[in-house]
Amino acid sequence: MKSDPILSIKLLGGVDEIGSNMTVLETKKEYFIIDYGILFPNDEVFDLNYLIVDFSDLDEKKKTTLFITHGHEDHIGAITHIVNYFFNFKVYAPDFAANLIRKKLIQRKFTSPIKVYTDKDVINFDGFKVHPIHVTHSIPQTHGIVVTGKSLSVLFISDFKYDLNPLYEKAFDIEKVKELFNKEQMRICLLDSTNILNPGKTDSERDLLDDIDHLLSQKRRTFVTLFSSNIYRLRTFFEVAKKHNKKISAVGRSIYNYLEAAQQSKIFNYEDYNFSGEKSVSSPNSDDLVVFLTGSQGDFMGALKRLANNDHKTFKFKEGDQVIFSSKPIPGNEKKISNIYNDITALGADIVTSRDYKVHASGHPGQEDLKQLLSNLNPTHYIPIHGETYFLKKHAEFAKKELGLNSYFLGNFDTLNITENHELEITSSEKKEPILIHGNYLEIEKDKISQRRKLASLGVVFITLDTKKKAFDMTYQGLPDSINEHVDVIQNLIKGCAYNEHKNSPSDKRNEGVRIKARQAFSQFLGYRPVVIVHDV
Repeated sequence: MKSDPILSIKLLGGVDEIGSNMTVLETKKEYFIIDYGILFPNDEVFDLNYLIVDFSDLDEKKKTTLFITHGHEDHIGAITHIVNYFFNFKVYAPDFAANLIRKKLIQRKFTSPIKVYTDKDVINFDGFKVHPIHVTHSIPQTHGIVVTGKSLSVLFISDFKYDLNPLYEKAFDIEKVKELFNKEQMRICLLDSTNILNPGKTDSERDLLDDIDHLLSQKRRTFVTLFSSNIYRLRTFFEVAKKHNKKISAVGRSIYNYLEAAQQSKIFNYEDYNFSGEKSVSSPNSDDLVVFLTGSQGDFMGALKRLANNDHKTFKFKEGDQVIFSSKPIPGNEKKISNIYNDITALGADIVTSRDYKVHASGHPGQEDLKQLLSNLNPTHYIPIHGETYFLKKHAEFAKKELGLNSYFLGNFDTLNITENHELEITSSEKKEPILIHGNYLEIEKDKISQRRKLASLGVVFITLDTKKKAFDMTYQGLPDSINEHVDVIQNLIKGCAYNEHKNSPSDKRNEGVRIKARQAFSQFLGYRPVVIVHDV
């Protein structure tokens, strides 16, 4: 590159994965960070809270703006880990997301003033102007941005659906995008890849009304599980329940948190309906009851899982109930959801999914949506974002083959550098491992997860040596009870190793010998070697 970039776009999270969203726009003087979210861990990481992007390479003294596009956890969930890092730091968020963020800050006793923005505002960024764009999605007040300046425009929308006739909110503001984006000489698009494998058009929330009305018109108790953040979906169920004189309740803290945030933002007031908390329901078995459940992805502690296990005090699934899954499994969760289907069916309830009725609409664009959106735009460069690696590659191929666009395939820690002469260069940095968060918001090292995996799969043996008395104590956890039949043999082998083979050895060499001997001895009977920990008294 012949000259320094006037703008760099660094993808630090939200590509090669769905989660941990973080994109950094950088000039010589400033950072403009778009979102800082979490990635929910898979089952192999043993009870981690979440993963976040390691941003420690960013200059903490540089003027920094954090711009929140919307209130999903993969876009705001890590914010408490960044608010105290930069010396000159501002946070912008739409009102609904701001209410959710404040709860997080209060919980950790942090203070960080949040500037609430709307799509009428313009934010200055070192010679550029950032224009928030109202877009439609599965959570209220979602925004993209158009960055303009120096004959350059950048359209960035990480999450959206191209809905021009939504049920409750304003339509996707395509006219503002056209006006701002198309007039510049160099035009760069960065758009959502989540649903790129869907060749069609994503349904509007409006398209669900008839089927939801049909299902709630029936004289039977109804349970609904969905993402708690999907306020407009909740509103539809509330409205239809009210129409059919149904009482409403909910199980799960996150539903109440989102309902309260929506009420604070004057989006939707759940108190206008016949709603009561789970402990206040007068007739929990009534056919005129609609109950919302958290845990639509089979979450271990979610309300859905508890009811499927028949482990809830107030509500029990029974014959005649219908359980509506107003969501689809996130890739990787299919087996957990399938198991829950079986458990619910065994309890006698009927399951309703999007295969049976229109009870779910995605918040992301299919191929037809992208075609319609891009028919209004004329990008010079096109970059898929917000998706797993396979999705990004397919999106780049689609943009090139189907739309004839100059598309690029970028991953995490790749940077797009743009010069004043509108030269473009892609550079790659060494990928940094995500930070693992556990317990009370604490970082935990990756090697500790490996230790957990071994403990969980192999069990553990503790051996305490008393060299003066030539005795030892041995306890174990996570081993089958049948090992008790062989304990005497194992103990004799360990004693011989500690007090005969290594009677004159230094303690560290003796302890290591005992550790190896114990693993070998247990392996004779178990067929595998447990973790063994040896120490002195």
